[in-house]
Amino acid sequence: MVLLVSLGIGCGGSDNPQPLPTPTATATKTATPSPSPTPTTTPLESIAGQENLFGSTAQGSGALTIDPVPQIPTYFSACLGGSDANCTGGTSIYIGSDPGFKEADESEATAQLFALPDGVTVSLQVVAIDPALSLKFDNGTLNAAGQSLELGTTPGIHADLEWQLALPGGTPFGPAYPVTLKLTTTSSGFTDSAAFTETVRPSSGTAPPPD
Repeated sequence: MVLLVSLGIGCGGSDNPQPLPTPTATATKTATPSPSPTPTTTPLESIAGQENLFGSTAQGSGALTIDPVPQIPTYFSACLGGSDANCTGGTSIYIGSDPGFKEADESEATAQLFALPDGVTVSLQVVAIDPALSLKFDNGTLNAAGQSLELGTTPGIHADLEWQLALPGGTPFGPAYPVTLKLTTTSSGFTDSAAFTETVRPSSGTAPPPD
């Protein structure tokens, strides 16, 4: 009897089997692709073909005056002494070919800017300039305060140049490099212009084709 009771108790445990524990799902990390790099700069707006038009404040007399292009883009031209694509350890040269300095003709004159008569000699003088910037004309270079260069004598003054920046390799595109200039003359009946400032910047774009 004792034996049968023991067996009965043993079998009774198997009539209500305990469920096996449910396996816990293991979270699987899925790699999220990195977003594509967003450019930190965009090309500056092209000023191809634009000119710094100048004339006088009155018909046949007055002060010289100019309608300057406020922002001048320059484009990568060469790396001097650098070791990689960023020109690390070297100097990056940026060049812009526009705008030039051109006397306004009658069709370009405005109520504030009159075309000059014949025989007026005009020069360009530097009041202040960033050390990284040079204005390279066919007949000379302006890169220091106090320097002056003759643009020509009317009619037909049209002085082209290279706006050149020389920057340490890897310099970001953001900074601006200003130059303050004024037009001067020794011609009777006319006086010097007020000082005006133009801002030169390196652009991440491609230089426009030459005119």
